[in-house]
Parts: sequence; C-alpha cells; structure tokens
Amino acid sequence: MCGQYYCDSSTFSFLENSEVKMLPGQDIPVFIYFNDKVAMTKLKWGYSISMKNELIINARCETLFDKKIFQNDIKERRCIIPAKGFYQKDSKQHRVGFESQEHQTIYMAGIYRAKEKEVVIITTKANDIMKPIHDRMPLTIPKDKVKMWLSDNERTKDLLLYQSQDLEIVSGYLQQILF
Repeated sequence: MCGQYYCDSSTFSFLENSEVKMLPGQDIPVFIYFNDKVAMTKLKWGYSISMKNELIINARCETLFDKKIFQNDIKERRCIIPAKGFYQKDSKQHRVGFESQEHQTIYMAGIYRAKEKEVVIITTKANDIMKPIHDRMPLTIPKDKVKMWLSDNERTKDLLLYQSQDLEIVSGYLQQILF
C-alpha cells in the first residue's frame, strides 16, 4: 500500500509546476514537532531491517501500539508527509492515482525513528473510493488537525480512527468486469 506518491508546486512552491515522484528508500520532506513548533526535515522513507536488506515502508494503524518496532514511535515521534497525491496498484497491477477532491495537499500520517532518520507512512482500512482498488490506504489527517497529530499525545488514538472520504481517482481506471 502506498509505495509511491508525488508532490508538485501546490505542495511545495519551490517545485515551480514540476511534479516530483517520491519512492521508498529516498529522503522525503516531512513535518515534525520540534522545540514546540512544526518544522520540516528530510527522512529516509522506510525503516531498515538490519538482518535483511529490506525496508518497511508502511505501518498499519491497527497494530502500531502492539508491534515492538512501532510502539515508541507512535507515542513520541509522529510526523506528516505532505503530498499532492499517491498511487495504488489494483489486483491486476494497474497503477491508479488519487488526489484530494479539492486538489489540495494531502497530509499523510507517519511515524519516524529519530536516530536512524527513517519514516513510515501509516495506513488504514480503505474508504469507499479506495475499496475497488485496494483494501488499504494512507491515513490522512485533516489540515486543521495536523498540529494536533504532531504534538498531542492524548489525541493520537482518536486521530488513528479518522477515515477520509476526500479522495478521487485522477489517473488510471477501474477495471470493469462484463462477464
């Protein structure tokens, strides 16, 4: 789920109308809460697994407090990954693009490891728009709740339950089965 997303000048003005695709293993821009304010930094997308040459790029919201690898990060190191949109592959491996219905920045929830400078995107169950494509989607945080997600430890579990309906398909298509 969510193995590629993209940003453009509506996400970051310095991109000047060009689109930049973000892939696992790359350093990506994220917002964190540092010294009582929101700050931007770059972190590598994916938690490295030392015994394997693999990356964990996503974390299920339902198991964040249970899995040892994520327990401390969800409590202490939450972040936001801004995006214009993201891609998801359907069961036939067709790539489908999703954006906000208002074409605004999407604020994907994440957690990070400070020492390793690594980040994962949190996923949730698919909403009605995503279900025909995939059973998971990025957990998105409403713009007015971004600071709360970053800084309010008491509201974390509430925000993990948020289910965005503000998405639309902007590229690719739904495969229609006729028979």
